[in-house]
Amino acid sequence: MSLLSLPWLGLGLVATSPGLLLMLVVGSWLLARVLAWTYAFYHNCRQLQCFPQPPKRHWFWGHLGLITPTEEGLKNLTQLSATYSHGFTMRRDTAEWR
Repeated sequence: MSLLSLPWLGLGLVATSPGLLLMLVVGSWLLARVLAWTYAFYHNCRQLQCFPQPPKRHWFWGHLGLITPTEEGLKNLTQLSATYSHGFTMRRDTAEWR
């Protein structure tokens, strides 16, 4: 029992039992919260699996077919560059994309 005492506090066996009990209660509460959160996350994921998912796009080739090489595609690109001008601007001093 001397191994469970807290000699560095100088309280001896008097504080061992309440301290260990408090740590046990807090640890159990934290474990219960983590397990409840994990189960809720798992339950939500299982419920969302019934919805169809869009096809996964490749990280590099993902936007390949979005703009067609026709006049309509060029008009769409012009409209996009007018709408989102901050994404299509080029600094003149260093010629870098923003």
